[in-house]
Amino acid sequence: MRADSAAGPAGAPAEARVLEARVLDFRPSRHGFHFANRFASGPTVRLGPFDPRRIGVADASAGLCGGMAFTVRDLWERRVPPPPDREPPANGTRRFTALVRRQVHSLDWLRLPIRFWVLGAFHPDPPTWWSRLLRRTPLGELVQGIEWPRVRREIDTGRLAQLGLVRAAASDPRRLTANHQVLAYGYRVDPDWVTLRIYDPNWPDRDDVELRLFVPPDAPARLEQSTGEPFRGFFLAPYRPAEPRAWLGAR
Repeated sequence: MRADSAAGPAGAPAEARVLEARVLDFRPSRHGFHFANRFASGPTVRLGPFDPRRIGVADASAGLCGGMAFTVRDLWERRVPPPPDREPPANGTRRFTALVRRQVHSLDWLRLPIRFWVLGAFHPDPPTWWSRLLRRTPLGELVQGIEWPRVRREIDTGRLAQLGLVRAAASDPRRLTANHQVLAYGYRVDPDWVTLRIYDPNWPDRDDVELRLFVPPDAPARLEQSTGEPFRGFFLAPYRPAEPRAWLGAR
């Protein structure tokens, strides 16, 4: 699994060598969906005659990134290739319903959106006067000290890591849909930065999409995504396996 051994960037010696690891031969261009996380507007769930989109939720056009990432891992762990389709499944089809189901699973009984909200609203980075007063750890420090080591352990043991990407820095819960979910399948550790290689449902067939955590000595951590989207931090999200029946055989 490991190409070398060295300390991570936090507290790493100056002579630390480059370290790389990845989950076997996983590649987004081969094992991810070939369609993007772009679905036509339409309800993902129906509550009798009531359309939940009236209250601003359950619209497929907001994306199904969690369901796509969960399903890609389901397929990977069972060595089932993804379909060759370049267009997402239409609303109401068996495969669309399967993605919605996995999207709901990815929300972890709403614990995931709550975590997005807490990290985005109450761990500002750079810190503010009130976050210092309340001793709230800046999000970048949480990523560097807690979440990155967790993700690294997952990859080192040969498992894809489900990540929640914190993009919204607001207490308004309506901003929660700005956040995102991806799969990490590899990393590279250099003396002053960490690079995570990811499958991003928004960027199909791309093996070059990365998250970067810069941790220079005596300076605040800085994070960025190679594709340019706003990115404040990440955390290891829970994954629960499921049989990908909708993706076996005919549609």
